[in-house]
Amino acid sequence: MISNLPNLAPQAREQEIEKVAQELGRLIQGADPEQRNDLKELAFALIREEFIHKAEDQESQPGSAPAPFNPLGTGVLIFCVGAGLSFIFGPVGLVLMLAGVIFVTWGAVISWIKG
Repeated sequence: MISNLPNLAPQAREQEIEKVAQELGRLIQGADPEQRNDLKELAFALIREEFIHKAEDQESQPGSAPAPFNPLGTGVLIFCVGAGLSFIFGPVGLVLMLAGVIFVTWGAVISWIKG
């Protein structure tokens, strides 16, 4: 029913998807009224799962680049460690707190630019 050719033309791919969607709709509409909602949820879950697993497989390929580093979370951690350490050894704690603020600011700027 579904061809497994990865290089289908875009128009042929759209037609194949339309056929599958019509078949799926026909099967759901032909079911008992009590089962229709469950079947719809099952179809949505299967489609979502298919896309999620495919995306995870593509991301985990050995040749793919690692995710970019955002220092926002690290900055919060360094700031908290510095705040605690400032009670024991003030200068080191204050330097760590300053480094944490710089990291948080840097991460916020990166998030703002990308977002």
